[in-house]
Amino acid sequence: MASSDLRTRAVLAPTMLLLIGLVYWLDVECLVVDKRGALSASVLFVLGIVGVLEYAAMLRTAGFAVARTLLLVAAVLLHGLAFPLGWQQLDRELYPIVALTLLLLFPLATRSLGKDAMARGLEEQGATLLGFLLISWQMYFGQGICFRHLPSLLYVVLICKGGDIGGYCVGRMIGRHKLIPHISPGKTVEGALGSLSASLAIAVGLRSVLVPDLPMGVPVTLGVGILLNATTQIGDLVESLLKRRCGAKDSSHLLPAHGGVLDLVDSLLFSFSAWFLFLVWLT
Repeated sequence: MASSDLRTRAVLAPTMLLLIGLVYWLDVECLVVDKRGALSASVLFVLGIVGVLEYAAMLRTAGFAVARTLLLVAAVLLHGLAFPLGWQQLDRELYPIVALTLLLLFPLATRSLGKDAMARGLEEQGATLLGFLLISWQMYFGQGICFRHLPSLLYVVLICKGGDIGGYCVGRMIGRHKLIPHISPGKTVEGALGSLSASLAIAVGLRSVLVPDLPMGVPVTLGVGILLNATTQIGDLVESLLKRRCGAKDSSHLLPAHGGVLDLVDSLLFSFSAWFLFLVWLT
């Protein structure tokens, strides 16, 4: 990596962490209690929509059939529906994602029956639904975390991003053994272990600061750190797989030396859903 890119990342990373901290502080200090979490959920709304657009653009540039307009409409509706929900009853919270997934599938399946659409109909269904499940579902669960237990959103983000940073630093310093070179040549076993160590340290260190009200002892906290780090690394690798399959270096050029929104949130996608389900079980 060029030294200029490293300098840009060195400035961009702390800037993004400061912005995350600012959004969280403003949300926590919200005077209207029933609106607490709305600002963070709004940020995830925007990130989810931009992520979907990047996904559709990346796949269509590579020649894959994706129903961009239908995917965008479904994503906007899903993220918009997160705000009026009470976020205390799981059946009500899951209803929008189930209903909108079926509503997204139906026109795609119907359109694929046409004579001219037969050749790419199944591909369009699969690629469109993948984008909805991989990005919109996960960011929706992230919005749910905002409204169910706002401090734990910051907890998850710091564990995941701390793991990212730890893995990157350890990998660059002592990384020798390739982890999965056919997908991400830069990833190393040493970096993966460094990422896991960083996530575990943050999970334990911040437990009493951010989530003291959750019934998590040290063993459970260590399990949470392992779970979130595993989902972090898998999410990163899955997005790398998408980019490699599409022949793209980054999901977009929105962020200097970093890529796009998908490159920013890939490590959070599976982690949001994993933590949300764990949070529901825990509380």
